[in-house]
Amino acid sequence: MTLSSDGDSLSKFLSDRVRFKLYACQRHLKNLKNIESKYGNLASANVRLGAEIEIDCLLSQMIGTVDSLLIEINDKLELGISIDKVEIVAVLSGLLAKTKKIELLEDLDNASQYGNWYWLVQQLRNYSFHSSLILIPANSTRLYLPSMPTSSVNDSTSIELIPYLEQSLNKLKKLIENIRMKELALS
Repeated sequence: MTLSSDGDSLSKFLSDRVRFKLYACQRHLKNLKNIESKYGNLASANVRLGAEIEIDCLLSQMIGTVDSLLIEINDKLELGISIDKVEIVAVLSGLLAKTKKIELLEDLDNASQYGNWYWLVQQLRNYSFHSSLILIPANSTRLYLPSMPTSSVNDSTSIELIPYLEQSLNKLKKLIENIRMKELALS
């Protein structure tokens, strides 16, 4: 995604908070990959802080992207949900009451279920509130997901962190695209 220096295009881009947040996700992932490429080992003292910041920001922006999408749906479909109460369950309920078209968020609801990819993104973000997400087993230079007591992933330490984040971001992009296409059909 490239940005034009045209003020009107920039203003339009910045007003589409979903696109803006997806762009921010891409930037944080790119920054993390650049750190890994430049230094090799993200656990080393001189790069760990920067890597932690990028991971934390990426996870927060991914969740913020979904939150922005839910707010957009609430506004466009005039569901009447207070902005501080907009969440998946509330929007699904509003969709059912107002449009009977809950399939708009079916994919997001599935991804958010226990053990699925978006659920794990949320768990990783929550985990980052109290622990580092940088886990490098002995004799390895790769980052892996930390073991979390709430995870249904049997051996999450076998999942590399950066490829997982990249895969999750790609799933998020596809999810947003699919929801927006369904949303257009409802409008």
